[in-house]
Amino acid sequence: MLREKLYEEVVLSLAQRGFETKSFVDMNSCFDIIARKQGLVLILKVLTNIDALRPEHAQELHKLAHAFNASPLIVGERSKVQELLPSVLYERYDLPVLSLHGFISLLDQQLPMEKSFKGKSVAVLDAQKLREEREASEMTLKELSEKAHISIESLHRYEKGAPASMEVAEKLEKILHTKIIQGINVFELPEIPAKLEDKAEIPYNSALEQLHELGLKLSVFAHAPLTAAGKEQPLLISQSDSDSVLKRKAFLLSKTRSIVHQPGMIITKQSKHVRVENIPVVQEEELSTFSSVEDIMHALREKKYAHKKNQQK
Repeated sequence: MLREKLYEEVVLSLAQRGFETKSFVDMNSCFDIIARKQGLVLILKVLTNIDALRPEHAQELHKLAHAFNASPLIVGERSKVQELLPSVLYERYDLPVLSLHGFISLLDQQLPMEKSFKGKSVAVLDAQKLREEREASEMTLKELSEKAHISIESLHRYEKGAPASMEVAEKLEKILHTKIIQGINVFELPEIPAKLEDKAEIPYNSALEQLHELGLKLSVFAHAPLTAAGKEQPLLISQSDSDSVLKRKAFLLSKTRSIVHQPGMIITKQSKHVRVENIPVVQEEELSTFSSVEDIMHALREKKYAHKKNQQK
């Protein structure tokens, strides 16, 4: 399947299930789609070959997911070596990866029951329930391991949270007469892995440096439709060098803002505009008048009300 067709299927699947979506597929962004349904926000990258995911895109997807309070997900068709199986959860750079059919099942609240681990498909077990059911059945580790034809050491690892092959997991369920295979919560926000943490960030320019000095902690992006986002204070930031670029930047930021429901602003060197696409415009020279993050947020609110008053005149 071509990437364009795969992308269309993803968008259609979201729309059919009541998600509001915004597309960024026509730009070199670390994500292609953001989508919202009630409190659930998804940030998606669509790739035919999941091994084509670039590490710098993965890094920014992790950071954006935390900034947007969104669930990141890669939807693909195959890796370099195999087709993706619909019931299996894969990973790339600690980001969850699903096939199109697996993604559709997830939207229908059917969690994947297996994950790819060191090249094999394994099941995630409810370790506590496994131990409790074994003890309730008055079986020792040795007795249950012998019945399941596994080693005591393996069973001990399963009771500590290690995954098992689907064959072993189903065998344990049959012996204990209970369900211990867990569906995998793909929507859980992953931690940013240490190896991908952006310790130095992208070097701040003067405008972002001023915001940083005011106490606004930022994640900075080079492969996204915005320049930066607040790590603690919800705020989306874009920068524009001229009015000719301003409208395009405002359009992209407005699309993002409509899904993630966070305030935004565009910093520009000079502009006659107060707001564009309902996004407040802040000139660089204004930044020196702020003494705190609260001042910034107050100024953005003031620009919003001033714009409304001008429209009413």
